[in-house]
Amino acid sequence: MPTMTLFHKLKLFSNFIFAKRFYEIYNMLWVYPLWWNRRMAAFLLNRFLPKLGIDLFPPFLEIEPTTVCDMRCRICEHTYWKEHSKNMSFEQFKKIFDDFGKPKWLGLTGIGSSYLNKDYHKMLEYAKSKGTIVEVFDHFAHFENDKKIKELIEIGPDFQFVSIYGASKETSDFICRGSDFDKVIHNIKTFVKLKKQMKKRFPILNFHFIITKQSKGELFKFIDLISNLDTEIGEVLITPLLHGFKEVKSYEVKIDDKYKEEIMNYARKKRIAITFNWSSKLKKQPIKNCKEYIMPFIFVTGHVTPCCSQNEANSREWQKKMSLGNALEKPFREIWYSPRYKKLRQMIRKNKCPKECVLCPAYET
Repeated sequence: MPTMTLFHKLKLFSNFIFAKRFYEIYNMLWVYPLWWNRRMAAFLLNRFLPKLGIDLFPPFLEIEPTTVCDMRCRICEHTYWKEHSKNMSFEQFKKIFDDFGKPKWLGLTGIGSSYLNKDYHKMLEYAKSKGTIVEVFDHFAHFENDKKIKELIEIGPDFQFVSIYGASKETSDFICRGSDFDKVIHNIKTFVKLKKQMKKRFPILNFHFIITKQSKGELFKFIDLISNLDTEIGEVLITPLLHGFKEVKSYEVKIDDKYKEEIMNYARKKRIAITFNWSSKLKKQPIKNCKEYIMPFIFVTGHVTPCCSQNEANSREWQKKMSLGNALEKPFREIWYSPRYKKLRQMIRKNKCPKECVLCPAYET
């Protein structure tokens, strides 16, 4: 979810007003204290509300629409796992969404290429029809034509992140095997052009830059690239590899505070908002500060996991084994208030690591 500077938050609210998305403004009142403000979120979720006897039902939800992908990115667990690829049907998505009870925020992205699911836009459209704030990630490589990009803009998910693996064709195509950097850039520019022609405020364009040894030196070039797009950019999220599992160790790289500061200063001059993912911190936080569990992640198979943080560890079978229930078999509300899920939350609040969270890259486990 975009962290955003105060300026971009204010601009976002003005976009909601001009686009007459008033329900989304109400939903944002949940987003700020429970996500955008990390300290406040941890205090409310793990100290204040429990003392009042309130075990808050999550306003946030992530659903994986597909695990189908025809690329073989060198840093992605999908390249190495044995799981059979699968699309979630619209009917399955609708069941999970409706059983949940109309989430205030929805992330509709998983370990796969969303545009290889024919129902993807139908899912987006349904979620937006309910006033839910919708955020999606995509690599912009699988649009059939410009008509599909126009359709995306017409549906208008609130935040559209484009995942990027480098600022040059050589680096990007090396990491993301099967993609075409030139095509991705063309699609980004087409998106910007069509959005202006259609006079739409949404989706707000964001970027997710994944740092590897190969791409670390290209981040300055990438900032130059996107600053020349002449469009509103909500945020650029910078993320090192979340998990350095065996097959991707050679691509892993550490980033220190000096490097972050140089990037932040350079981006500020270009009026680009940069956020370094919490996983980039060299020291893990106490697990009692965790707020991620308020945003559960549901696999395409229906398996419920505490959050998305343990994705990309190439431990998919373990994640399914440790799942807290299956949202295709039982309404999520029943799963959330089950004894096992309650115990997970209680342990986090007592600064103890639940067995379902041992692969977390951000908190002490």
